[in-house]
Amino acid sequence: MALNLKNKLKFPTADELNGNYELFSNGSKVGAFPKEEIIELVNNGTLGLDAMVKLNGVWTTLDKTNWDFNYSRDPVDFGTGINSDDANDFPPEQNEDEGKLVECPHCWYRFSLTKVNFISKHPELIGDPILGSEAQLRFLPTSFNAQGYAVDAKGMVCQDMACPNCHQKIPEAIIDLPSTMISIAGAPASGKSYYLAAMTWQLRNVLSKQLDYSFVDTDATFNSVLNNYESILFLNRNNNDYVALPKTELQGNDFSHQIMLNGIGVDLPLPFIFTLSPTGFNQNYTASEKVGRNIILYDNAGEHFEPGRDSVTNLATQHLIHSNGICFLFDPIKDSRMVTQCNPADPQVAQISKGTNQLILLNEMIARIRKYTGLKNNEKYNKPLVVIIPKYDAWRDIFPFDLEKTPFLYYDEANFTYNLEIGQITNISFVTREMLLEIAPEVVVTSESFFEQVYFLPVSSLGRMPEYDRQRDMIGIRPVNLNPIWAEVPMLLQLWLTGNISAVSGEFPGSVPIEKYKFIGSSMVYSLPGMQTKENIPSNYWGRSVYSKKLNKYIKFPMPEQPVAEAVKSVEEDDFWNK
Repeated sequence: MALNLKNKLKFPTADELNGNYELFSNGSKVGAFPKEEIIELVNNGTLGLDAMVKLNGVWTTLDKTNWDFNYSRDPVDFGTGINSDDANDFPPEQNEDEGKLVECPHCWYRFSLTKVNFISKHPELIGDPILGSEAQLRFLPTSFNAQGYAVDAKGMVCQDMACPNCHQKIPEAIIDLPSTMISIAGAPASGKSYYLAAMTWQLRNVLSKQLDYSFVDTDATFNSVLNNYESILFLNRNNNDYVALPKTELQGNDFSHQIMLNGIGVDLPLPFIFTLSPTGFNQNYTASEKVGRNIILYDNAGEHFEPGRDSVTNLATQHLIHSNGICFLFDPIKDSRMVTQCNPADPQVAQISKGTNQLILLNEMIARIRKYTGLKNNEKYNKPLVVIIPKYDAWRDIFPFDLEKTPFLYYDEANFTYNLEIGQITNISFVTREMLLEIAPEVVVTSESFFEQVYFLPVSSLGRMPEYDRQRDMIGIRPVNLNPIWAEVPMLLQLWLTGNISAVSGEFPGSVPIEKYKFIGSSMVYSLPGMQTKENIPSNYWGRSVYSKKLNKYIKFPMPEQPVAEAVKSVEEDDFWNK
């Protein structure tokens, strides 16, 4: 269905601009001037034709305005340019309140619907001041066809929209539906590409078959990298041949955009965008416009999180502060302590000669969030973190649960519905957390010292260990053997934490209650029954039943009698055990 902006929006006209045009030259905004004065500045040699002017909301260079210039000497520098503190202040309409605001998934600029740009179609309308000389011109429309689509300066109908700040293409769904953003980070070669492919593949199946939600590409051009990954792994016709995924690059059209903002070359991340909406079998189907969401995922090369790579020209990781939740992959094979617990038959184990300090990357991620959000040293971040421990197939022998036989969904026979079983997921998180506290305790301490709620979840993107292909001297996997284990669970958990899907919570019969405990802020200090050791947990474990490997039995945590600053709960839970 066409987006009829003609009936929804009101666009500024030249008269409403009072004849003045905003001017930008040599990295600085100069001011607003009448057209005649700008022409005079060019004609007397004060201003060059590469300066930019704002015409009806669109920045374009003076040489593309068709104004009557007769001078072309080099421009005079109007100022010293911009610094890192105001690198995101261009254009300057960030805080205007003109009805519904839209957030760009590329640069996170918030703008009203009246500022939505369109992408010209006519082949002569080439050259954009932000995207370069080969890009189609972006423009703020003043005329539309009968279907409500914008018409460019050459009379061609244009359907594609763009952000008025970074000029990147934005899908129509970004206008129609609210967005949930999730960031995914991890060390180089930690398995993020395999995890993303397995996660999206599994989500498409579980959400549609069990949870009655469709999870589809909002615009396939945004998800081409992921779709290619899925094709290599899960849609490969030669499924008995070894395959492997390419490494995530630092730059390139598949992973980031290079644009010009304020005269500075800037890297922006390429988001993966999906639309989550209830199907006809979902009880929320009649309210699909209210519960539908854009699910925006961000992935970076691990090198982006290395210290020293954060700069005004590299905004590729600033999605962290705009995201509703974060996932961090901690690769056990890259940790010198955890790798000793992994199966030596895994060829990845043999390839690792020394460990990688993944804690540096985790600390760098935290430092950037604290820096750009202005959090004090003693403040915790209120967005959830899921620490994903991949390659479960290599260390499953030390884990007390067989994840292949551990359900994460609960089927309600009376209502014919599936729900996320948050009690079981919290249980697996606690078991993983207890294991990490024995082997790599700083991962738990660092995560829980900054984030209010943290979950630790094991996954296997492949479902089995990869193999070494001697013929091609590579580590690969035969697609016929793929069987991901819990790959979709971290994202389902994030969808619950952000209020997009529902969950239920059960208890494990015979759980031993924790009787010695004390609540301190958003944490609880306690002692295990029969032990005189001090333990602590964050609030997302309060009131839950979990398995303690130390006691070899299930325990039950209490809830505070009076309200305490709890972690965010986005969806009300049902206790189906008591029905």
